Amino acid sequence: MENETKNVTEATENTEQTPEAAQAAPAAEGPAETAAPAEEKTTRIPIEKLSPRQLLELDACTRCGECSNWCPAYDQDQREPLNPRGRAALFKDIISRQHGVFNADSFLGKLLGKKPVTDEEMQEFAKDLYACSTCMQCHFVCPVLIDTVELWERIRECVVDAGYGPLETQKDLVLKTKNYDNPWGQPRSSRARWGKMAKKKKRIKDAPKDISKKPAEVLYFVGCTASYDNNVEEVGINSVNIFDHAGVDFGILGNKEKCCGSVLLRMGDRESFKRICTENIEQFNDLGIKTLVTSCAGCLKTIKEDYAKFGKLNFEVKHTLEYVVELIKSGRLKLTNDVNLKITYHDPCHLGRHAGVFDAPRELLSLIPGLEFVEMERNRENSRCCGAGGGLKSGYPDMQNQISQKRVAEALTTGATELVSACPFCYQGLQVGIQAMDAPINMRDITELVCMALGEGPADEAEKKE
Repeated sequence: MENETKNVTEATENTEQTPEAAQAAPAAEGPAETAAPAEEKTTRIPIEKLSPRQLLELDACTRCGECSNWCPAYDQDQREPLNPRGRAALFKDIISRQHGVFNADSFLGKLLGKKPVTDEEMQEFAKDLYACSTCMQCHFVCPVLIDTVELWERIRECVVDAGYGPLETQKDLVLKTKNYDNPWGQPRSSRARWGKMAKKKKRIKDAPKDISKKPAEVLYFVGCTASYDNNVEEVGINSVNIFDHAGVDFGILGNKEKCCGSVLLRMGDRESFKRICTENIEQFNDLGIKTLVTSCAGCLKTIKEDYAKFGKLNFEVKHTLEYVVELIKSGRLKLTNDVNLKITYHDPCHLGRHAGVFDAPRELLSLIPGLEFVEMERNRENSRCCGAGGGLKSGYPDMQNQISQKRVAEALTTGATELVSACPFCYQGLQVGIQAMDAPINMRDITELVCMALGEGPADEAEKKE
């Protein structure tokens, strides 16, 4: 098995044809009617995009199957290619048949009976590859701690470059993000509309100031979902009220704010992500801020961890709940009203497993007076995914619905009346399950509980629709 991995690695230096070279290569000799069959023209996977470590990780998989016991996608569709073990084995088989001294076109490969990778095989592999929420649960249960999410994202990049990804149902997200700077395809000019409408409805005192015109110490990075989705605008409104109560010197970018690019990176479009990432880094650094605060778990993970691979950030990056805990501890924010609710907390994958923020939300909940907090059976690093991330919701909405219902059912067993999270994507994803089950539980963002403790009650449905 070690020799096979060595052969695959050596292929990038010796026998590997780049995709460009493969496409430019002359067709098989002979008349047009005897041209090579379609399966022989399958674009090769550009494995040079994978690091030597990642190639070794494919071989490091012990095939123990522990990931199969935890994978949310495999839990819904128990086909081997859908679990991490099967995905790794399939990809290893594909690249071994395309690269190295034992590839299907080589003398030794033919002697061993290796078959060329067909176009149909690549399409099927891509479909299964994108049936993943990149929740990172497989990494935490892996005996050899393979960096699975980074591996899946790099493999998606290879698949995109080879022309097999993302899926048709996911391409719209990518195109809208590239063309409109948000995955919802909404006009850039309406990005700050939520703040103006909130002021008009008297839900906030003033619309947040434009930080590009009036400098501030803190940039509140609202994110696409809270900016454009009316059902999740509560997150932005609550955050503004909290900052105002604490006297925080903050501002937003308004219509100048762009998507963090997480959608592009998770889908495998690394080049487009690099462009938007470097543009954002330059814009953020030019503001002279001390802290960037965001309420979105996906934005936090992307800006704090993924941006660091492409440039230096001259400021701290924190999730809203982390920043609120600091405000309370410093005495700038005082929670005086009892919030008499029984709640359970859902750890967002990008906030918990990806960014390692497990204690801060629980500390914040403990600081809210009157609150009764009960944990679900699966919590912290073993929290069950809501299924909304990694492009799964757009590619496989029915699967996401079922995954969400499993999490909601787990929340119901606690006896809680409120399901609380700290991510707009989780808010959307779990709401799908609640509505599908007509479950007797309310979905709330953690900032809403903070506002209730400040005496800022939640708006009723009639007020939201005005």
